[in-house]
Amino acid sequence: MSLQSFPLPAVVGGYRPIHSTSFREELIGENAFYNQPDYFESTQRDLTANKSLPVAYTWNTEYKIVRIVKQILTIIIFPIGIYKLLHILAGKLALLPASSPTFLIGYPENHANDSRSSIPLEGDWKYKRITVEVDGYKVDAMIVGKASTLNNGRWVLSSNGNGEFYEDELSYSRDFKQILIEIKGNAIVFNYPGVGASSGLPNRQAMAKAYRAMLSFLEDQNNGIGAREIVGYGNSIGGGVQGDALKTHALKRDVKYVFVKSRTFSDLSTTASILTCRPLGFLVKLLGWNMDSTVSSKKLQAPEIIMQTARVQKYEELHESSKIIGDGVIPANASLAKALLDDATCPKRNKLFIGMSERHNDELGNPSFLAQRIETFLRLYPLHDLDDK
Repeated sequence: MSLQSFPLPAVVGGYRPIHSTSFREELIGENAFYNQPDYFESTQRDLTANKSLPVAYTWNTEYKIVRIVKQILTIIIFPIGIYKLLHILAGKLALLPASSPTFLIGYPENHANDSRSSIPLEGDWKYKRITVEVDGYKVDAMIVGKASTLNNGRWVLSSNGNGEFYEDELSYSRDFKQILIEIKGNAIVFNYPGVGASSGLPNRQAMAKAYRAMLSFLEDQNNGIGAREIVGYGNSIGGGVQGDALKTHALKRDVKYVFVKSRTFSDLSTTASILTCRPLGFLVKLLGWNMDSTVSSKKLQAPEIIMQTARVQKYEELHESSKIIGDGVIPANASLAKALLDDATCPKRNKLFIGMSERHNDELGNPSFLAQRIETFLRLYPLHDLDDK
């Protein structure tokens, strides 16, 4: 199903809807995308397209002319251009390898496309691939849910770890869909700029903007999805991206939120210093990649669940950090969970710490445990407890 579109100028700090009516109308009722007679054919065609689809929703933070001027200055002023190049190279080679050439990361050339094409369309899960544009970047994304839940207003926004594609999350991951089943939720997943079919290059600011654009698309009651409850699920560096984005994003008073950070670092500089050497940690700061999850988490007023590998049998709520251990990637002393638990100034009233036996790259062994805690937070925290940031 296609809706008529109309031109509107870009809006700074807002949205430019492509659809003439609310996107929510494509999710429910007789006119829902999955109720169309050509759903299987059109969805399969969209999933096998190598490039991103036409833009469905636009959310800008600055005027186009400002972006052009910045690009010109980057070219003219040599030191700025060199700095940006080094920032991007650091992102491609170390922090976001899914955006790197295939010979460096071991993925087949068309891995994202092949994985997306293998998503099964039969069954209860319904899929809609979309493109959201933010400040010139095209963010490739996918909506997933069931006909029985797509109208309930509960949505999960997933942000991937490094080396991860949203296509794999939908094709191969078992725990993600199990969480959706447990909480009766829907999800929107996306690839960072430069990953898969998303345009651009790995850039810390662009990654945060992409997250904010997807969050705004969920929140938008007029032209977007119009979510009433949003669960942000960030894995590894995805938790850092989530934290970066929330530093400058005003939470809505009419939406309930829960943010989950699974096996996330305290800050990238500390992690790099402990894993390698102090000069590399300094270089992370110098090149502008020091995502500080601790600072953003302490300022976050919405409920938050922090999960980290610990010396526990399966899953256990933690109230101090003695059981936290390294997860095979993030050392205990560089984990967000330990940093917050050891910080007496960290407000913990709205936080829950979970120790888990899984290592960094393992799937969750008991998604139900997390789903139950998410449900509890959504029930216990009424809307008026969340102040705008």
